[in-house]
Amino acid sequence: MNVQLPAAGMLVGFALAGCAQSSGPVPNGATAPLARVANVGLPNQAPLVKLFNTPTGASWPDYIVSGPDRSMWFSEFYTDKIGKVRMNGQMTEFSLPDNTDIEGITIGADGNIWFTAPGANQIGRMTPQGSVTTFAIPASDPNPRGITRGPDGNVWYVEFYDGYIGRVTPDGTITRFALPEGTQSSPWAIVTGPDGKLWITESFADKIARFDPNSQTFESSLTVPTQNATPWGIITAPDKRVWFTERNGNNIAEATPKGKIKEFSIAQPGSYPETLAPGRDGNLWFTEMQAGNVGSIDPKTGKFGAVITLSSGSIPIGIAQGPNKNDWFCISFYNQPMQIGELAF
Repeated sequence: MNVQLPAAGMLVGFALAGCAQSSGPVPNGATAPLARVANVGLPNQAPLVKLFNTPTGASWPDYIVSGPDRSMWFSEFYTDKIGKVRMNGQMTEFSLPDNTDIEGITIGADGNIWFTAPGANQIGRMTPQGSVTTFAIPASDPNPRGITRGPDGNVWYVEFYDGYIGRVTPDGTITRFALPEGTQSSPWAIVTGPDGKLWITESFADKIARFDPNSQTFESSLTVPTQNATPWGIITAPDKRVWFTERNGNNIAEATPKGKIKEFSIAQPGSYPETLAPGRDGNLWFTEMQAGNVGSIDPKTGKFGAVITLSSGSIPIGIAQGPNKNDWFCISFYNQPMQIGELAF
């Protein structure tokens, strides 16, 4: 079932290791949704959609996470900023060091915002007030990407170029562990699984790696059935199973407790599924980067549900469930103001 979202009226505009930087917030004031679309005739299948412009036009928001202050925090790749959006849509931006190219973002056990900076090959930590400290990765060009809070209270991340995962203690000490597939793995995302292990998507190796942070050893990887599937985003869902997207495989996949992978093919070819998150309605909602959609799948049955079709040119990337239980997602464009969207049930 497809739900077409009409284009919203938009304003056109563009608006070192252990080194701490304090950056004042850049607020955009109270904002109203650009669009609040009721999906007529589908009251039980599709949510309302709210869209909010980011304060900086060409910011390229990509990944988003629920914070400790009942706000959503998101990375802005092109402008070296972290944004915060409150539940009423009001946004604030915090500046990072130049050439950060922020990518992954998570909330640490310390309540701070941790992020990967592939442009600077660093891991960053920012307080909710905007004070930033960066830590250099001890490698020549690791290209850090996904990042998550680990089961041990540390932050863990992946190195896309080197084929490593890394552990970052609260004080910024970094320890690296080489994936069995090495540089052929190209890990993209990492999450704590229901078993207390770290699960990693190996995009080029077409595998899901598993790492025990207690023994500091890798377990047997799971091989994705579809060749050249490019596993990408990964989460632990409410059903206590690991789910992930397959960019080139055009699938949503589930890793069962017995270590098997079940794949579910998306109807629209070439949709390029990116990330996924649990929804208020019990479904998993996922972004389709190339199709410009936000789709849904029932984790109990594997059946796909409602699809939100965004305005032309939309590039939805990261999605996460917020403190209000609605899903929030990032939308980038090549020639329009960027947005944060909310699926409001």
